[in-house]
Amino acid sequence: MKPTFLELRHLKTLLALKETGSVSSAAKRVYLTQSALSHQLKLIEEQFGLPLFERKTNPIRFTAAGERLIQLANEVLPKVAMAERDLARVQQGEAGELRIAVECHTCFDWLMPAMDEFRQHWGLVELDIVSGFQTDPVGLLLTDRADWAIVAEVEENSDVIYRPLFAYEMVGICARDHELAAKEIWQAEDFIDQTVITYPVPDEMLDLVRQVLKPAGINPIRRTTELTIAMIQLVASKRGVAAVPYWAVLPYLERGYVVARKITDKGLYSNLYAAIRVEDQHIAYIDDFYETVKNKSFATLPDLVVLD
Repeated sequence: MKPTFLELRHLKTLLALKETGSVSSAAKRVYLTQSALSHQLKLIEEQFGLPLFERKTNPIRFTAAGERLIQLANEVLPKVAMAERDLARVQQGEAGELRIAVECHTCFDWLMPAMDEFRQHWGLVELDIVSGFQTDPVGLLLTDRADWAIVAEVEENSDVIYRPLFAYEMVGICARDHELAAKEIWQAEDFIDQTVITYPVPDEMLDLVRQVLKPAGINPIRRTTELTIAMIQLVASKRGVAAVPYWAVLPYLERGYVVARKITDKGLYSNLYAAIRVEDQHIAYIDDFYETVKNKSFATLPDLVVLD
């Protein structure tokens, strides 16, 4: 038998392919071009003389050999990450402070599980969320009132580094017997005679308004609420319609409270990025928090999209 060489980068590639379901998305996840990732996969298959997954399936289906390597990746990569954290603690120390500023109302649903996992890694890092909804989280970074921010837009600033988290689809929701429930795809004009329920934030922070309604010159009646559950109840009671992340409304769809519909033929997508100060980019626990948030999100939330 000829010798085979399996590297950590191979396991990371296979795990990315498993979690994203496509070569193009996996390539973005591991910061490779699609052709480079395809070449890497081909080399692994040639080493073992076995196909690892079935081509032209969506999502990708792994063979028995591929699933065995996925199992290995799930066993080995967490141990490697733990060892790297241990070394970082030796080099930089274990204690610190990490204050998080958030500009999206629905972030807490997926952020809290990541924070819980992070605490298991860095028990002496004081982890906190800056109270209240923040309209300028980057400003909090620059005035040393936060250390890590979640934002939807990248703004050029030499003192701030932005790292991509993910993109997610916003869907339109309405009551099951609402007139718009009969339409599979909503267009801008469908909102003309509707009451649109939103969070109480500026229009530039509302993807539905910024990307769909304003370009079409449509300004429907608005109603605001701070809480997602209150928004769901208003929609279910036919007090209006709303646009929310698919993963945020999924539990209510499963219970039949409301129905969800695609917004425009291309879909309506929102991006999220992590922002930190340039001076903090080499702090080990800050870097580990980013990896924890990103990995936990892709492992637990449905239909996330990898950002470039």
